[in-house]
Amino acid sequence: MIMTIPSQKQRLRDGQTVIAVNLGGRNPDVMPALAGAGAHVAFVDCERTGIGLDAATDLIRAAHVAGMSPLVRSWSSDPAVLVQYLDRQADGLVVPHIDTAQDAADAVEVVRYACGDQASRKTVIVLIETAKAVSNLGEIMTVPGVDAFLIGPNDLAYSLIGKRGARTPEVLAVVDDVCRRLAAAGKRFGMPANWDQLDAFRASGATLLYFPIEWLLDRALRELSARLGLR
Repeated sequence: MIMTIPSQKQRLRDGQTVIAVNLGGRNPDVMPALAGAGAHVAFVDCERTGIGLDAATDLIRAAHVAGMSPLVRSWSSDPAVLVQYLDRQADGLVVPHIDTAQDAADAVEVVRYACGDQASRKTVIVLIETAKAVSNLGEIMTVPGVDAFLIGPNDLAYSLIGKRGARTPEVLAVVDDVCRRLAAAGKRFGMPANWDQLDAFRASGATLLYFPIEWLLDRALRELSARLGLR
């Protein structure tokens, strides 16, 4: 049997831009609109939005129907948790708490264990969100089976200076260095890229562009208000 590679995984492999939208909770009805507007990935966030397995299952199914790839950000890197999302046909995982090469290898092994021959069709994205992960980045990048890296600037700032979301010169320098190292190694990577950061981030080599849905709504409504002359 010939197994086709999901479109977002192939786009990542080819170095094309992949647009991932964090749904912000349990919003299955928004899938057709996102797919029609050009989103490639439905980012099902089980870490920051608090949705459970039942809601994640509904979102995974809705994304498939709409023609998008559902990737689940788990609240845990525990294999028992990750397997549940794969069993519900997620196209891949965004795995938190990756501080070492062994952590990354364990995540890849969970996919191989849960999916067997289908594992090559799944996407594994690891989060780089701590100072320890940055210090071990060279080793983490060598782990086979990791498709992309998602930089978590808010948690990384907390790990570095104790203030989540801070954009100090120190934090920005570390983020820039991570981008440089990933790009130099030919790795696919991304980060939440707000509008004022988008051009610079793409210039750094990022191809995985991650947007919370509220950013998209904020931009559209502000532009609408300005066009209507509203305040």
